[in-house]
Amino acid sequence: MNKARRAGHAVLTAVAGMVLALTTPMAAQAATAEVAPAACPQPGQRVKTSSSPAIYLVDPDFQLRSIPDEATYFRLWDSWSYVINDSVLSCFTDPIPLYDAELVKEPGDPRVYIWDAYFGFRHIVDAEVFTKYGFSWRKVTERTSVDPNPDRPWFQ
Repeated sequence: MNKARRAGHAVLTAVAGMVLALTTPMAAQAATAEVAPAACPQPGQRVKTSSSPAIYLVDPDFQLRSIPDEATYFRLWDSWSYVINDSVLSCFTDPIPLYDAELVKEPGDPRVYIWDAYFGFRHIVDAEVFTKYGFSWRKVTERTSVDPNPDRPWFQ
């Protein structure tokens, strides 16, 4: 009987320790950190909130890029396509505008770049990435001179 009581006490102690561990702030933060990324948009996703007409793109650096106007949007994509996510603005710090964005390449060079006033020319590393972001091949225009930003390729 004494042995059974000690075993029961050991089980209760172990359970109490697990409950205590799960209720500490660090454990709570870890549990939240595991859930938050799934709820937040990932690179390549275009999102908007239900209360605003603004559309955002999550770029390869996990930065939220705001699309400032319809003209910019249609220099990158063929049609409206986005997901409603009302928590998008709580997932990221201040959005960076994707000002004057366009898809460009040099004549005779197959490499395609996304250009915007904030980062300049960013090489889109391959067709798979281009497709992941839903960019339109028909929107790629030619420029005689492209000066890529080697520190910021468009990948993922």
